[in-house]
Amino acid sequence: MHQRLLPAVLALGLVTVSASGQPDPTPAGNAPLVLTMNEAVVRALDANLEVSIERLKPQIAEQRRMQALSAFDPRLDVSTVVESLERPQNTRDFFATGRAVEIMSEDNVRIEGSLGGLLPTGTRYNVTIRSYQLKNTLNREALARFYPEYTSSTTFTVSQPLLRGAGLKANMAETRIAEMELRGAEQGLRGRVDQIATSVLDAYIESLYARELVRVITDRIALAEQLRVENDKRLRQGLMAPIDVMQAESTKAAAEIELIRAQSFLVETENRLRELIFSDFVAAVDTDFDLVDRLGVVALNESLPALRNLALEHNAEYQVALQRVEAEKLRVRHARNQFLPRLDLQASVGLNGLGGDIGTSFSDYGERTQPDFTVGFVGSLPITFTAERARLREMLFRLREAETEVRRTTNRLYAQVHTAHTRVSSAMLRAASSARAVAAAEASLDAEQKRLANGLTTSFNVLRLQDELAQARVNQLEAVAEGQKALAILWGVTGVLFERYQINLVEAPGAARRS
Repeated sequence: MHQRLLPAVLALGLVTVSASGQPDPTPAGNAPLVLTMNEAVVRALDANLEVSIERLKPQIAEQRRMQALSAFDPRLDVSTVVESLERPQNTRDFFATGRAVEIMSEDNVRIEGSLGGLLPTGTRYNVTIRSYQLKNTLNREALARFYPEYTSSTTFTVSQPLLRGAGLKANMAETRIAEMELRGAEQGLRGRVDQIATSVLDAYIESLYARELVRVITDRIALAEQLRVENDKRLRQGLMAPIDVMQAESTKAAAEIELIRAQSFLVETENRLRELIFSDFVAAVDTDFDLVDRLGVVALNESLPALRNLALEHNAEYQVALQRVEAEKLRVRHARNQFLPRLDLQASVGLNGLGGDIGTSFSDYGERTQPDFTVGFVGSLPITFTAERARLREMLFRLREAETEVRRTTNRLYAQVHTAHTRVSSAMLRAASSARAVAAAEASLDAEQKRLANGLTTSFNVLRLQDELAQARVNQLEAVAEGQKALAILWGVTGVLFERYQINLVEAPGAARRS
């Protein structure tokens, strides 16, 4: 699921960029926006600017990885030089040429091309081809073999580190570190997506709770009004005192005050949901919601140890910390390699030729009995290793810091899992108890209403039982809502939120509308 989630989030980001500046799609007219949890999460990820920023980080990390890999790309160099020189002949030139000239003049054209690069093993290679056209005072004379002279040469050079910089581990370190950073950026994006999704589900569940709370209080008002009407009839019949009517009216007024508070709470929760799923809150402030999903039964079958293991396996923050440790280990290994002396094996082999034109100069290669070659070693050894020692210590400190961060993240993760598990377990027990309390309160109220109809009790007792039933229903709602919110937090912490809620970013209606 995680491998499918990141591409979907990135694709959603590309769609967002293409539709930037456009208002969020909302229903025409006064029709409410039909909203599922899946749709709410998609809209939030589409609108959230922090997710838009996090989407860029894996792409930036990928470019860094490509830059690291580019160290092994071959390189082609070409140069052409035209020169005209005049210089007096010195004694060495005289004995070297056996000819006396007052001024040595030269008009040369030098063309060179080379193809070289670095291999992951640390081997450096280079193929160089040179071709010179030489015109000078000496080869202008009749005794010269060629005028102008063309000299050509082809040389293959290779250098292989034997200590420092030798092997795949030393030369692929930067690339592997970049790959670790890329994975860390991807996990960071997934972690931010999980956080946003958890917040959206929390707001969605709280909106459901607020709506149910308004419904329960509205039902309570209706019961109080019904009792007031019945008491008023009994008062006119002389079967009840005025105090009974006043008690019903007082109870109804108190319930109306609670309804006002519940309605205000509903506006607050829906505003929070609007803030999360719309990029322009002002444009969406009048949008009404038709929330499709409902508050369901809170259920948790996993044990606490199993949840801890699940969090260690899937939690994005923990995975980021692990990736950093692996990256720092690679840096330490590379720093240790830099403590070694430099000892390189160098070798070259080449051919050269001379002729009256370029083609002849290259054909002259075959006239040689053997190619030119050189083999040798080049070494260097820092006297103090000050820079290398300081860098190694820095890498070791950074590794220790990263390992400490893993332990800190593990402790925080365990605490979050334990807290969420406790809240879910508590909510499950409360929901079960409140369900029994609701059933008992309904039975008691029904019995008391029958007694009231037979004149065996007072309306005060009926009102008290109505309050108890309303409170039992509110308690049940609170338990279920808190359990669902804690469950969303738990699945978010363990990193399996999208799997457990079956949220599909690709097939969600919000994604389809923006495509």
